[in-house]
Amino acid sequence: MGAPKFSITPPKPFRNDDLSTVLAKLEALEREVLFIKRKLAELEGKPIRRPPMPEPKISGPVDRPVPVADHAVYLLDHVDLGNVRVIETLIDWVQFLLSKVGQEGIDDVIQYYQEINWITEDVANILRSYARGMRVEASQGYMMPEDHAKSLDYISRIKEAMK
Repeated sequence: MGAPKFSITPPKPFRNDDLSTVLAKLEALEREVLFIKRKLAELEGKPIRRPPMPEPKISGPVDRPVPVADHAVYLLDHVDLGNVRVIETLIDWVQFLLSKVGQEGIDDVIQYYQEINWITEDVANILRSYARGMRVEASQGYMMPEDHAKSLDYISRIKEAMK
């Protein structure tokens, strides 16, 4: 089995983007690079080392302690399986993911979304359960940044349906 093939496409020019858009694109690229590094380390059988969390930057004098979150905040912490619109959107999302990465890559994408706090473990298990029951041909075998953006759209549609 040879080395995995990755298709790296250069980012689109930043000329007309404002600073926040440029930073968002850079952060997305950093996440993609980290994901690829983890996959390579996993394929090579090396232990996966996570970089230390940077200390929070505080500007100006602080006369009270900075609160620390007791738990992670997720974009999608639960789904209402009694809501037909939610189920339809979940099915569409899983079909979309499968069309990009297939059955072989769906667990990796779902795990990645957990690691970056987009979804909880409960939501991840529901997505995996739906994926096991579907057969969709993968078109590319990997996710592009715009594919992750579409996943964010699915998350927002699910949250909207639960309001």
